[in-house]
Amino acid sequence: MAAVRAAVAVAARRLARRLLSSAAGASLPLLGHFHEPRPTTDLPDFMRPRRPSAPTFVPAAASSPRLSLDFLPVDVSVGFSLYDSHLGLLLLLQGAGGGLPRLLVCDPVSRRHALLPLPPASARGEFVGAALLSRAGGFEFVAACLTVDAGRVRAWVASLRDGECSWRALPPSGDVEITFDPFWFEQRCVHAAGSLYWHICNNDSALALDPATMEFSFLRAPALMLDDKPFTKYRIGEMPDDGRLCVGALEDQKLQLCVQGTGSLDGWVLERQVCLRKVLDMVPGLPKDHLSRNYCTWLSDVDGGHTGRVFIMTRGRGRFSYNVDTGKLDRLATDDGMEYGHPIFAYFGSPDTRSD
Repeated sequence: MAAVRAAVAVAARRLARRLLSSAAGASLPLLGHFHEPRPTTDLPDFMRPRRPSAPTFVPAAASSPRLSLDFLPVDVSVGFSLYDSHLGLLLLLQGAGGGLPRLLVCDPVSRRHALLPLPPASARGEFVGAALLSRAGGFEFVAACLTVDAGRVRAWVASLRDGECSWRALPPSGDVEITFDPFWFEQRCVHAAGSLYWHICNNDSALALDPATMEFSFLRAPALMLDDKPFTKYRIGEMPDDGRLCVGALEDQKLQLCVQGTGSLDGWVLERQVCLRKVLDMVPGLPKDHLSRNYCTWLSDVDGGHTGRVFIMTRGRGRFSYNVDTGKLDRLATDDGMEYGHPIFAYFGSPDTRSD
């Protein structure tokens, strides 16, 4: 089993080196964002009705390409869900009625796609997440499904190379034990500062995966976002200016962004804090009293596109973006009256990975 994990880690490092060598000195261009539009409702995310809606692309600028998924051989508005965006690829999952899902990976720019075979029959456990891990030249990539079985996390890794897909099972996590119901995993990951993170509903920690070593761990949120809070509402991301790992929260009408540093007992320091009371006053129908407003608003994500924005969700009043540099609040709604779905995935142009 250790040999399998080592082999996957070596492959991931090789892909990473190829990626870094080809993209050195040049950042990937942000082309826009993908999301799945949803009706505005005051229900929690996991209870929201899902009407058929294909992922929608919102270009970052007038010069950005107008992308869509109309080239796919299946109707992704029925039975498929958008799960990840990484290195110019999108990951969509087709539910399997309680079993492991089927993975559909595509490149909306080149319009290449691959519907991967199901994980091997030996794959067992409760499905808790999926992600894109790496990409090499052309349309070669590594993706993974995560399961929990007997309290241990396990990654089932799919590699597509020369048009052929192969699956490998990594050993169950040794030091990471799942002592809560796996139902509370959010299933969609966040790529931040070189690692992957899965939020866990109302949990002090998030599950982390280092794609270079394929080792799991827990990342505990800053104490100031946990102390005396009946529910946890923090989100992991990257600082917009320099890409450092950060944890954000919207609590008591204050936006807080913490980064890792010295000077605190838990290793987190408050990097930025902005009062949003006056900004939130402009949202029609949002409660004015402190307790109700705190219940009805939360940070849904830090924009992975490094636009300086964070995304704010309200209960029954829509979704918004807030620019921490300009202080501007914008409603995120589609032309047909839907709101932007969660998550809102930043989509970057694919790197040139043809050189070794």
